[in-house]
Amino acid sequence: MGATRGLIFILMADPIARRPFDPNPPDDPSRVQPKTLQTAADSTRAFFECVPATVWTTDAKLVLTFVEGVLLRRLKISPDRILGKTLPDLLLDGREDHPLIQGHLTALAGYENVVRIEWAGDIYSARLAPLRDAADHIVGVAGVQQQIGWMPDDDTLLREGDVRLRRAVDANIAGIVFGNEAGEVLDANEAFLELLGLTREDLTTDGISWASLVPVEFHQRQLDAIEELKRNGRCAPFEMELVRRDGRRIQVMVSAARLSARRRQGVAFVVDISTAKRTARHLSLELASADVLLSSPTPDVAASTVLELLCTELGWQGALMWRQAAGHSDTFHARHGVTRGADPVLQEMARTALGDERTLWSAATRTLAVPLANGFVILLVADAAESPENGVISTSRAIGLRLARFLGT
Repeated sequence: MGATRGLIFILMADPIARRPFDPNPPDDPSRVQPKTLQTAADSTRAFFECVPATVWTTDAKLVLTFVEGVLLRRLKISPDRILGKTLPDLLLDGREDHPLIQGHLTALAGYENVVRIEWAGDIYSARLAPLRDAADHIVGVAGVQQQIGWMPDDDTLLREGDVRLRRAVDANIAGIVFGNEAGEVLDANEAFLELLGLTREDLTTDGISWASLVPVEFHQRQLDAIEELKRNGRCAPFEMELVRRDGRRIQVMVSAARLSARRRQGVAFVVDISTAKRTARHLSLELASADVLLSSPTPDVAASTVLELLCTELGWQGALMWRQAAGHSDTFHARHGVTRGADPVLQEMARTALGDERTLWSAATRTLAVPLANGFVILLVADAAESPENGVISTSRAIGLRLARFLGT
């Protein structure tokens, strides 16, 4: 019985199992005689016939090297039928990201951990620890599993996990979309539908194809993510663009996980990063314009270069720098790109903006007049009749103000 106590101590009591059970230690081969070996084996077998747990060990490749306990008795499986097989082969759902496999990998990395599993209506807790040899090297994993509860056999029962998932989906913190391997969107939360300008009717009536939401240049990135999903059960977050119903593109961060290998279904998490990316781009543009003011040989070169940056980076079709100097001599200090109105019209718009100290928008000329400092006004020409978004206007004002102060010195 001493050998039995040693085995249980190694696998259940010691937080880090030191080595696999060996009834005949190599350092003293004469210590245990064959008869004693048989007695120890019989005692071990008798113990596992009544212990309410399942104990096993694997090697570093997750090949099962020892298994005994209640789960085998319940399934009427002999240990010989499964010894030598890998855990991925033995798990019936085919998931590489199965919690039990992830727990074994964590143990192989040197960390003891606990995994909770629901299987066939029962709830199990498995404790996994590194299995070490005499030199303290990790050579495998030791595991102990016990049933800790069960779920009623009722398909209509709403489980705690289902409630938590539903709450996470309905919180609409991020876009969540469920789909299959064919690219069909099976369900989505309101955050995802709103992000793409879609409605619940679009989802339930005509159906939505994920591929139709992805621009052509991102198709290969999407295929790479699917392959990663097949291999690992999840894919690392990556940036891409999606096409809204109105044709506009939005920059998003996407990650996904497989829900069912058999039904080829998964879930994707989509976060809108357009605002963050736009803010970073605008800050970078402000820094670039400051560099121009520091490095330009003359004020005229500085002004024309900054106006060109505004057009190329913020999408303005034209930019003009106007100044009302002392004695009311109105002059266009610099310009770049296309203008839609005659100079007198633009001058009058600039005077009004400067006098009222407020930004003016003209749909007729598609021009924005922004009063600055030192009598300067910047006039920016858009490509549409709608007023540009606030972020573009505020960044243009900040850059124009820096340029006005530079030219006024």
